[in-house]
Amino acid sequence: MKKNQFSKLKLGVAPVVLGVALVSTPAIAQDAAADEAASGDVIVVTGSRIARPDLDSVVPVAVIDSQSLERDAAINIQDVLQEMPQVGIGTSRTNSNFSTSANGVATINLRNLGESRTLVLVNGRRYIAGLAGSSAVDINNIPTDFIERVDITTGGASSIYGSDAVAGVVNFILKDSFEGVRVRSQYNVTEKGDNPRYFASITAGTRWGADDRGSIMLNFSYDKDTGLLSRKRAMSAEDCYFDICGPDAYSTYSAQGRFELLDAAGELADGFNGGSLFSFDENNNLIAGGGTGFNRNGVRRISVPVERYLANAVINYELTDSIKAFSEITYAKVKSSSQMEATPLDYTDLYDDGGIPLTNAFIPQDVRDQIAAYNATPEGLAAPITSLGFRRRQNEVFNRSNRASRDTWRVVAGLKGDITDKWQFETSYVYGRFKDFTASEDIDSARYRNALDSIRLGDGSIVCRSDAARAEGCQPINIFGFGTASPEASAYVQAVVPKSQETVQQQHVFSAVVSGTPFALPAGDVGVVFGTEYRKEKSVDDLDALTNSGGNSGNEIPDTMGKFNVWEVFGEVNVPLLRDRPFFENLSVGGAVRYSDYSQRQVGGVVSWSVNGDWSPVPGLGFRSTYSVANRAPNISEFASPPSETFAAVSDPCNGVTAGRTNAADDACRAIPAIAAAIAANGSFAYSLADIQGINGFVGGNPDLKEETAKTLTIGAVIQPRILPGFSMTVDYFDIKVKDAINVIERDESIKQCLLTSNDTFCDNVVRNAATGRVTRVDATLLNVAKLSTKGIDVGMRYRTGLGLWGDDRLELSGNYTYLIDFKSQGDPSATVRDLAGEVGYSEHKASVRAAYLKGPLTFSWQINYLGKAVGDIDYIGDTTVYGDKLTLDELNRVGDRFYHDVQARFDVGDNKDFAFYAGIDNLFGSKAPFLPGTPFANSPTGTETAADVYDVFGRRFYVGATIKF
Repeated sequence: MKKNQFSKLKLGVAPVVLGVALVSTPAIAQDAAADEAASGDVIVVTGSRIARPDLDSVVPVAVIDSQSLERDAAINIQDVLQEMPQVGIGTSRTNSNFSTSANGVATINLRNLGESRTLVLVNGRRYIAGLAGSSAVDINNIPTDFIERVDITTGGASSIYGSDAVAGVVNFILKDSFEGVRVRSQYNVTEKGDNPRYFASITAGTRWGADDRGSIMLNFSYDKDTGLLSRKRAMSAEDCYFDICGPDAYSTYSAQGRFELLDAAGELADGFNGGSLFSFDENNNLIAGGGTGFNRNGVRRISVPVERYLANAVINYELTDSIKAFSEITYAKVKSSSQMEATPLDYTDLYDDGGIPLTNAFIPQDVRDQIAAYNATPEGLAAPITSLGFRRRQNEVFNRSNRASRDTWRVVAGLKGDITDKWQFETSYVYGRFKDFTASEDIDSARYRNALDSIRLGDGSIVCRSDAARAEGCQPINIFGFGTASPEASAYVQAVVPKSQETVQQQHVFSAVVSGTPFALPAGDVGVVFGTEYRKEKSVDDLDALTNSGGNSGNEIPDTMGKFNVWEVFGEVNVPLLRDRPFFENLSVGGAVRYSDYSQRQVGGVVSWSVNGDWSPVPGLGFRSTYSVANRAPNISEFASPPSETFAAVSDPCNGVTAGRTNAADDACRAIPAIAAAIAANGSFAYSLADIQGINGFVGGNPDLKEETAKTLTIGAVIQPRILPGFSMTVDYFDIKVKDAINVIERDESIKQCLLTSNDTFCDNVVRNAATGRVTRVDATLLNVAKLSTKGIDVGMRYRTGLGLWGDDRLELSGNYTYLIDFKSQGDPSATVRDLAGEVGYSEHKASVRAAYLKGPLTFSWQINYLGKAVGDIDYIGDTTVYGDKLTLDELNRVGDRFYHDVQARFDVGDNKDFAFYAGIDNLFGSKAPFLPGTPFANSPTGTETAADVYDVFGRRFYVGATIKF
């Protein structure tokens, strides 16, 4: 094989595809690919490993090439992908501020079926995951300037690429070679002067070795997104809604504290001061009632800051005229941080029984006097106040913000080339390692209790009661009032070792693939591929000692360590049946099958397969269809996470049941002997507050999980009319059904359904005390209980033509559109099947279109991204309840169409575009995000008061940039 042929033989890698659905690639690039195919060279399309002599594909593939990335002025590739209609809501910088270990992570979620069901590849090979125990890839690690193009295939592709390819595949194709040096820099800022973003990149490459057989290309890039505070936008500046803002509308976890009077049983002391709650203002005066609240949005973020350092290398060397050695090396350092309000600490976070001792030296004297007076009353004598409960924002002590530092290493090494003139091979080894260290402040619960157990000495000084605590440096803490905790006490109660989570994941992938054409039929060569792959993954999630023991402000959480391996064999075939016949310009069929043997005990051997057909009755018109059975094995987090304890409040339908009550589960409640005895003795069965607060449960993974399975169907047409050169259109119907999807059954649902159905799926989660009849424990482990399905229609269009208005000027049009017919979700067998189509994030209509005018060195681009109307939550349609004295829930719930216009002007200098200057405006007309407050809508990321991961929260943005080549 000649040297220049290596660029056209790429096993598992797809060049630009002509006539493929949802293609956004400019026509000039497609023309080049067409010329390549016409010369007899073979290419491989993402979604198939078979090299074909033409540019047809039997699966819908969307392509974003490097020229499109330039016209988007892309810094982070996720921003470009989120504009594609088939991409749903992934983890991003606008919805991860409250993530404990994922702030700033960028993932891809095809068809809204979940980021764990989207397989991400780089040059057709797997990439190390970027979340603890997950298969989801953090695409922050992929440098935009190193990308040749991105191929997106939707629908099951497990038979081609293995597990996780349930919703589809996103394949990042990197540049293969480059000679010279290219420098690019860019600056972005909003019209309000905030959220500045900085970017710089340098790419260098050369050929080396004897006869220039080797090539090396290097890239280093740096970018910094400074994030955006919630208070910087009027919609999210306050943690309240419409005209009900004010001190009483904010969080009751105020900075000055709010306190409760407790008797020996831990119950609230009724009748005290008109109620058992009191608070302090900034002057520490006693106030009846709730007191001033706390505006949490004053310190929250809409968008978290992300800083990236990316270094990449691609090295190739032609060992012989027919064999090439290749290598890819990646290192990425990503830093991010969240910003949240100071932690709301509750006395139940510190004490198992009771609260602050009444001997606490900081309790104001007027409070002591009132407690003493109350305890002398008949009510007080019967149930005297013995301690103080509290809720208080820990402004002086610590907050919940965290800092994350992530390091990713990836090395690929392999060989590829010709075995004979009809057979080719590729073998490769991929090693990936991901490390994430996330740290935040927290308290040591034991130290905090020591600091609250304070006494006053004879000289008037206040110290910690415990001699041992004083010996270790205990400082008494005063939480009665605003800013009353001293720096010394605040430092003492903090955890000596910060709250932290260190995740290390490793991935090894060995693969060998052989492809070729064993024989020819009258209609053309039969193409086959067969190969094997071995993959081993391990994840360790190491939490700090206090988190492990439950010694800080949260519940006890154990470490997670898990690993698995899978050995696979696979094959694929394409058989041309007819060609150049009347009504059969082309007819071919194909199929693929993969056998996977997993080490997980409940998965074991799994078979995935697909069949496809391609028929072109006349030139310029083609039909194609693919049916596949795909699978996803549970990831490490799902099958290996040990159970962790929680005390989240639950509701037992039996609470309050009487002999005559007729609620749905009441007969089942009365059938429980202990409940029947309680009704007979007391007239009803009831829980105390302590009973409810004492209900625990365990959440976590499940080693008995089996694989998810999906059946997918695509049927489509490709239209390329000869009477309109440069125009092509694709229409594809997709239907994806996922069963045995991994999910948890909500704890309340387990209690209710156990009563109604006696089904072990629910009853195994619930423990009742046989003597009292009360629920004492409810678990929520992962199970294969959910179902998902979605179907819709994709339309892709592109057109390129010379205008002749001004010399050699030309126009390029491209567009992608998706109509979502339905998206059905059922969380467990008892749950109602819910169709999310038409809700926020699941708009029935989504589109992205671009027009580019080119004249000599000037390019002007105009892109329109469209989101159809939606509802915040279907449950509120028709609800006439007035919200905030301004809108009904029905009115607030309805979101109109959104159009986002992005424009760019670019000027290239030199025949090889040695210098380029560009400037642009995103969201040209300043389209605002809809107001969707966190209450009552659940699809509003905390602190944003809108669906910040769906709609633009930044507003009009400007950018300028330049590129220099030499």
